[in-house]
Amino acid sequence: MALSIAALSARCVGIVVACLTVSENCYAEIFAHVDSKGKLHISNQQIDPSYKPFDPLHYKPVKKPGFGATGKADIALSDKAHRYTNLINDVANEVGINAHLIHAVIQVESAYNPMAISSKGAQGMMQLIPATAARFGVDKVHDPESNIRGGAHYLKKLLELFNQDIRLALAAYNAGEGTVQKYNNKIPPYPETQAYVDRVLSIFEQRKNREKNGSRI
Repeated sequence: MALSIAALSARCVGIVVACLTVSENCYAEIFAHVDSKGKLHISNQQIDPSYKPFDPLHYKPVKKPGFGATGKADIALSDKAHRYTNLINDVANEVGINAHLIHAVIQVESAYNPMAISSKGAQGMMQLIPATAARFGVDKVHDPESNIRGGAHYLKKLLELFNQDIRLALAAYNAGEGTVQKYNNKIPPYPETQAYVDRVLSIFEQRKNREKNGSRI
C-alpha cells in the first residue's frame, strides 16, 4: 500500500502514519519519498531506493515557491527578491557568505515574507526559531535586516561547523546541527530535509547561472 500526500499538516501526516503502524517502534517500517512536485508519498514498503525511512516527528511540508518557471507567481517572487537585493548583498559581504545562498534560503523558507510564521514558531524571512534568534542577537524577528543578518550568521556558523559543505549546512539549517551530527555528518534520512536541501541548492544554482548569463535575478 502506498499513499500520496501533498501539502498536509504534520498532524495529518501523523494520522496517516498511525493508520500504517501500531506502535512508534514500527516507524522504521514506514518509507517515504518526496517527488519533484513536492508531494510526499508514504508506503509500508520500500518501493524503490528513493523511498527512505520516515519519521513523522521530523516532517513538515516544504514550501516550494516557484523560481525560473513562467507565470505571475514567479514574476512576483522575482520582484520581491529584487526589493531586498541591496540589503542581502550588504549582509552577505559583512558576514562573508554568498548572497545567492541567502536568497535561496529565504525563498524556500518564507518566499520573502517578513511576517511569515511557521507552525513550529519559526519567524521572519529566514524562519528563525526563538532559540536561534536569541543565539544570534535577533530581537526583532520580523525586521528584514535583523532577521536576515541573524540567519546569515547562523548559515556562516553551520558552514564552518561542517567544513564548508553547503549540503550539510543546509540540512542542519532545516533539521538542526545536532541531528546532522547524530547521523555521522550526513544528511538525515528525512524526506522533508532531503527535499529542502535539493530545493535550496537548485535555486542557488539558478541564481548563479542567471547572474553569469546577465539575466535578471
